[in-house]
Amino acid sequence: MKLPNAFVENIANLFRDKAELDAFLASLRDERHYGLRANTLKADIDDFLKIFNRADALEPIPWCEEGFYYNAQKEAAMGKNPLYNAGLYYIQEPSAMSAVSLLNVEPGDKVLDLCASPGGKSTQIAAKLQGRGLLVSNDANFSRMPQLLKNVEMAGIKNIILLCEMADRLATKFEGFFDKILIDAPCSGEGMFRKDPTAITAWDEKKPARLAVIQKDILKHTATMLAPNGVMVYSTCTFNTTENEDVIEDFLANHKDFQLVASKRIFPHRDRGEGHFVASLRRVGDDAKKATSLSKVASFKNIFFNEFCDKYALNLPEGQIFQHKDKLFLAPEIYPNLDGLRTVRVGLFLGTLKKQRFEPSYALALSLKKGDFSQVIDLDPNDPKVAKFLKGETFEVDAADGYNLFCVAGYSIGFAKVLRGRVKGHI
Repeated sequence: MKLPNAFVENIANLFRDKAELDAFLASLRDERHYGLRANTLKADIDDFLKIFNRADALEPIPWCEEGFYYNAQKEAAMGKNPLYNAGLYYIQEPSAMSAVSLLNVEPGDKVLDLCASPGGKSTQIAAKLQGRGLLVSNDANFSRMPQLLKNVEMAGIKNIILLCEMADRLATKFEGFFDKILIDAPCSGEGMFRKDPTAITAWDEKKPARLAVIQKDILKHTATMLAPNGVMVYSTCTFNTTENEDVIEDFLANHKDFQLVASKRIFPHRDRGEGHFVASLRRVGDDAKKATSLSKVASFKNIFFNEFCDKYALNLPEGQIFQHKDKLFLAPEIYPNLDGLRTVRVGLFLGTLKKQRFEPSYALALSLKKGDFSQVIDLDPNDPKVAKFLKGETFEVDAADGYNLFCVAGYSIGFAKVLRGRVKGHI
């Protein structure tokens, strides 16, 4: 690994002596660490560990109670395991789990994940919310939304809104609205040098200063969206102080109603993870929250959807259903007015109204537990039929005609449409 001389000279200022600098530089040549995080929306940690084969040698990650290291030799297998397709866990770099842990999300909070794609931190926040309150996951880059949407659906998240906006645009709608905000800021990516060598070629000496301007602007606009006594966490995956401590110091100098609660650095020679910086900020003061207008959901009735619910004894969470064109959604319990904002998804996508019928969605299937649907196919993860289902193949199965919730070890991976003992359709 050939590191830029300017990077090495700059990073030397972070360490006490040359011996520690040498240890840091040597760590960038070591094998990186691999991690996954249990999705407690679907199973608590004890159940997850019972389901997940102990032979996979999971080790706890100290800064995230749901996080575990796993053996690098199992990297490919982790992404192919049907339990991954069931959203039972999310594969995530260990250090990246630290920011949400510092955010201290509680069920019922209103939370903004400002730079959310690909969704690792959003799915971690959603698990903390446990289906209550609201998660607004935003990313300014529309090309990144499909990956975010896929991970949100696989995790089975219901109380979510996906937006594609800049921070200044959001600030016009959500002044003082959120209890917790996460800013996983765009950064120079120095902490990813070991994991992704292309980050080295993308780095240049002036990049940290250029990005610090953007980071300060993001913080300025985002701060207005935090409620009094709310918590905002700023994180980067880079080492330099220009994008980390200096950005925070500049913010605090210009925002006297904020105070630093805690900050943490993760270095690869000290911790089992890639480079990361996290700072937690609290908005102090007794100002009342500014009221954000909420949307009203019109009463909904549809005979084909009702017939589907009755036929399969569908157990939906409480909430209001609304229709957008031919699509049905379950609105989050807190539904702010989104007029004028680029909105990608509101709540849980239930399915599509076709001619004379309702077709359920993949998102609905992944949000359901085994007992929420009357017709279920539940197989061992190693059953060959599971692989056939995931590939979209047709195969024989002992199941009733119509839609079946297709599960592995009791956890849904989609809907199977069965006709005369054969799976003919996959959702």
